[in-house]
Parts: sequence; structure tokens; C-alpha cells
Amino acid sequence: MATASALSCFFIVLLGLLLLQVQVHARRHSCFSAIFSFGDSLQDTGNFAHAFFNTTVSRPRWGNAYFQRPTGRFSNGRLIIDFIAHRVGLPLVQPYLAGGDFSKGANFAFAGATALSVNELGRFGVDTTGWLRKNTLHAQISWFQQLLQSDPSFQDPNFLESALFMVGEIGGNDYNAALHQDLPYHKLIRIVPRVIHAISSTITRLIGMGAKTLVVPGNLPIGCIPVWLWQYRRDDPSDYDGNGCLLWLNRFSEYHNVRLTAQLSRLARLYPNVTIAYADYFGAGMRMFSDQPRFGISEPFAACCGGNGHCCRDPEKYASWEGFHPTEATYKAIYEGLVDGPFAIPLLKKKC
Repeated sequence: MATASALSCFFIVLLGLLLLQVQVHARRHSCFSAIFSFGDSLQDTGNFAHAFFNTTVSRPRWGNAYFQRPTGRFSNGRLIIDFIAHRVGLPLVQPYLAGGDFSKGANFAFAGATALSVNELGRFGVDTTGWLRKNTLHAQISWFQQLLQSDPSFQDPNFLESALFMVGEIGGNDYNAALHQDLPYHKLIRIVPRVIHAISSTITRLIGMGAKTLVVPGNLPIGCIPVWLWQYRRDDPSDYDGNGCLLWLNRFSEYHNVRLTAQLSRLARLYPNVTIAYADYFGAGMRMFSDQPRFGISEPFAACCGGNGHCCRDPEKYASWEGFHPTEATYKAIYEGLVDGPFAIPLLKKKC
């Protein structure tokens, strides 16, 4: 009897070890060798916080939804890049300025980053004083080049060819600076082609360095962002869509996205051996605003964290974290739209 019991225990332990090995193997398997990310605060996993100590994102409640501590993310939890890393079987992408092991990728995205330089924005009449940091998409590519030169293993063509590159979202701050100062629409629209050119040039440079798989997000539905809903509030109901978002601002986002997708199509024809996938943040975001109960959102246009320093108790019900950046709930809803449904990116549909 004792022998049978001992054998039973042995087989239970053995089965547990085998299952653990299977789980560990599954976690180690990935579709990609690494993730390299570029962009602004929608992608920044800590670079801004490492560059500027004691910032807002270093305070309690920022990051609490998942990390239980501030991590330098401009939200209460995970960003889209975090959900993507989970899905493809890679660790969360390390911010470049944090240093450490970059063998599984690096995040160069920086909050406040622009596609265009301060000087070029100035030529469009955009006053960048006190609004933008001097950290552009061009500067992030320079960081990436420095990383490649720092370790011979990064120069292995097979490593870069099997990596996933996230280029954006970027360009939003170029427009935000213009909107912040009420730049007339006819001047605002003139910035778009230059922003698209900057994104396109960055993609071309990355392909030249060895990138074979790139995901390029479009602009969010900025007509649904509380900050702009307040600054550009209107009395005429016809200025808003059925969800309560400002039509003209969302049409501007769509204009940017149409120009971006057209350029991505041209690049795809130019580089047939490279996968360039458009990430429809706008469509996935509008799906959430159009069906809020499905995603558990009951406060689409109120900020969870207000200017008085107090934050709501249930951020999962809010679309906006502090009036400008999305909550983890919103990022998750957009991410889900990118891996399933009409906005799905084929290369992300398969779990790793």
C-alpha cells in the first residue's frame, strides 16, 4: 500500500515537472528574435522618466493597473507595445535609456517626440517653446545605430531580419503642438506630408539596416481626446459624431492615416521582400468608442486623473487616463482590434 502511494506521488511530481518544462518552452518560443520600437509617449516604456527624474509618470497610481508601481509609462498600466510583446512571446521591451540587456530588443520611443525637427515645425508656424523635447524620430534612429555598433551580435543580419520593428505611433506631437496653439486648419494640414515623409524615410533607413518586418501605426481618433474636446468645444451638435467625438479632428486623423497608408503601399511595392503592416489605431479606437459597454467603458470623455492630483477608483471604466493619454483599458481594446476582427494585422493573429 505504501509502495503504491509512493509511486503515485512520484508520477504526480514527474507529470508536474513535464508540464512545467512544456510551459517554459512555450514561453521561450517567439515569432521574432526581438522587438525594436520607435515613437512617442504612446510607445515610451520609460525613456522619458529616465531622462527627466521626478516627473509626473514617476508618481503613484501611474502603472498601478498591471505593474503595481510607476514604470515611466504614460498610462495607468500597459501600452499596446506591451500587449504585443506578450503575444509574440518576448519580454516587455526595455527602454534604451535604462541600459541593460537588449538581446530581446530595445525601446527608443520618447514621450514628446516628434517626426519633424523643431526647426522644421517652426517653418510651419508651430511654436515649440515649452511644448516639445528635442527628441525626434531621427534622434531615435541614431540611438538604434549606436546600439548596433555597441555589440557585434546585433550586426548579425539574421538577428535583424527576424526582429519586429514598431515605427510609431509618431507624428501626433507634431499635430498636438499646432493644435495647442490653435494653428489654423489650412496651416495644420500642410504639416501632414512632411510628417509622412519623415516616417517613410525612417522605414527606408531601417530596411537598409536589415529590418524585414515592420508595423507602422496610424493616428488615433484625436477628436475623442478630452483635452481637445474641451479646447475645441462647440455648441452645434452637428460638429460631433454619434459617439460625442469632434468630427473635424477625427477627419484630420483620417487624412493623416490615408496619406500614411498610401505611402506604405508604395514602400511595399519598392521592397517586395519586406513585410510592412499598417496598424489601424483609428479604426480599433473608434470600435471601442462606438461600443463602449463591450469594453467596459462608461466614462469615455472624462479623465481618470485630474489636475487636482486625485485619480478615480475605477480606471478600467475610463478611456482617458489624465485627459490626454489612454488608459490600459483603451490600449487593450485597441490591441484586441489589431489581433482580431476587421483591423487585424495578419502577422499578429498567430500566437507564439
